[in-house]
Amino acid sequence: MSDKNILWQQDGVDPGWFTAEHIGSIRNSTSYRPGGWWFLPAWLPDTQEHDVGPFKTKTAALAEAERLAAHHKRKT
Repeated sequence: MSDKNILWQQDGVDPGWFTAEHIGSIRNSTSYRPGGWWFLPAWLPDTQEHDVGPFKTKTAALAEAERLAAHHKRKT
């Protein structure tokens, strides 16, 4: 989503959980489920079947989350 800066905010209770408005959230294996970092898209129901990942790094998860959100935005 290159048309604006995306603000990822860290959860105040869970340090492995980051959210961005209209994009979704990413969570690490300690906070959520094994395997690495997971992306949970904001535009899909919050169920494990819609989780994207796992990613080896937080950076990779953030990049894919932003790429998929931009793709979703173009389609809607």
